[in-house]
Amino acid sequence: MAHPTDVESELEAAVGRILESPSRKKLVVAGPGAGKTTLFRKLLDAIDGDAAQRLVLTFINALKDDLDRSLGDAATVFTLHGYCQHLLHREADLRNGLSGRFRCYPGLASLIKTDWRWLEQSTAPPFVQLMRDLNCSEEHATFYFGRANYYDAVDFDDSVYRTYREMEANPHHIPGYSLVLIDEFQDFNAMEAAVIDLLAADNPILIAGDDDQALYSQLRGASWDHIRARHASGDYEIFELPFCMRCPEVIVEAVNDIIRAARGLEKLNGRIEKPYRYYDPVKGEDSRRYPHIELVETSVQRNNANYFGQYIEQCVAAMPTEELQRAAANNEPAVLVIGSNPYRAQVEAYLTKAGLYHPPDKSEHSEREIALQFLAEDPESNLGWRIMLACSEETTARDVVVIAAEQHVSLASLIPDSERTAVLGEATEWAAAHAAEHQGEADGQAVPPVAITSYEGAKGRSAPYVFLLGLQSGDLPRKPAEIQDIEICRFLVGLTRTKRKCSILVTRRFGQQFKQRSEFIAWIGPDRLDFKQVDAAYWRG
Repeated sequence: MAHPTDVESELEAAVGRILESPSRKKLVVAGPGAGKTTLFRKLLDAIDGDAAQRLVLTFINALKDDLDRSLGDAATVFTLHGYCQHLLHREADLRNGLSGRFRCYPGLASLIKTDWRWLEQSTAPPFVQLMRDLNCSEEHATFYFGRANYYDAVDFDDSVYRTYREMEANPHHIPGYSLVLIDEFQDFNAMEAAVIDLLAADNPILIAGDDDQALYSQLRGASWDHIRARHASGDYEIFELPFCMRCPEVIVEAVNDIIRAARGLEKLNGRIEKPYRYYDPVKGEDSRRYPHIELVETSVQRNNANYFGQYIEQCVAAMPTEELQRAAANNEPAVLVIGSNPYRAQVEAYLTKAGLYHPPDKSEHSEREIALQFLAEDPESNLGWRIMLACSEETTARDVVVIAAEQHVSLASLIPDSERTAVLGEATEWAAAHAAEHQGEADGQAVPPVAITSYEGAKGRSAPYVFLLGLQSGDLPRKPAEIQDIEICRFLVGLTRTKRKCSILVTRRFGQQFKQRSEFIAWIGPDRLDFKQVDAAYWRG
């Protein structure tokens, strides 16, 4: 029997400390690929009882789906907004005016802002931001939830805020669990963090995250301040997962290079100091096979000289079939292309034409079609009629909404009979046609060899081969003299999606614009880079 190496013993001890700790509040700081899901599995397997009494929460559907595949037999797994809607459906005392059949309609907040403008005759408050910041006044909350109850609907953020308000006011409504696990806490906002605090008051909880991977502050009000505050609070016992078991050595060392350079420039102030070390027992073969990050510099990049797309196509063509099959069997692409626009859009167009990339189906029902769907299911639906009114002339819509609010009647009762009959007939026809469209559709599809996404969209993803785009000065970072911490985090997240080999693609000229490499590239030790120049002669050779 082989004896464990020093690093294997160190990892086992780090995990053992977490498993054996009696603390009811644990905070695990873990860098990219550090084995959080494996840790979660061990924690869940150590608990007897019903899986329904073990809760795992994360913040976006892609991460939720991945955790569900790994942990769904041992716990219930939700996004936070999905969990709150689950509670609202289950617990009548939490709904406070909603029926048990309420809908989730992404767009409700926009409708309610318009209602405020029509009913209050003033500029509508930024309801969603106020909720996310826990700064929503009673006046604003009363109006918002009064309208939401009228439409018997929730949006994503207000479903979380509604649940928070009800549980805070009535702590006996907070569910009990044998264990609560929170993933990616660095990307939670103040409202979401407050829900976690309520759950933590009476439940054993483990929060995991990494402030170096916080990307969502500009998209949904998230902040790394919440994980940093809990790390410093003394309320949680602090643990670390020190090793990266996803990335080869060159990536791990490059990450440490970047962090040292950033700290030397007084960036990432306040970050949680944490070890991030290479784990040879798992990644040794990949590290020896791919000892460098490939830096590919093209002479030009444009639609009719799409060297980025051509280079990626060439790399995919050279991959062994079994490697592509192995990635698909792992439910992941073999190649993950990460970048910002306009570079990403050009590569996407090229690889789509080459048959290597299949863009996701972005066909969505129009707002009118959504209204027809709701009205086909419930001809009296206030939400359905409100969406339908939003598709009509504003003066007409405003008059109906105002009169309905003044008279406390349904919207349907104010729709002229002839119009009502015509719309409901259209709704019936639409529902029948829509049902026929979906008969016989396949449930599953093969995983394509290439996936393309933004830096934010790369969260929760990984692939054997990663290509990073947009690392040009003036793009990432946007203002080289004023580098933002979130830009550093984007670069770190992009690099650490890599399981085997990472290639950074830069160009000297984009269209008619001359470009320079990103300042971030110089933060990586030059001995870690393998430079390759791609120009017209490269393709001829």
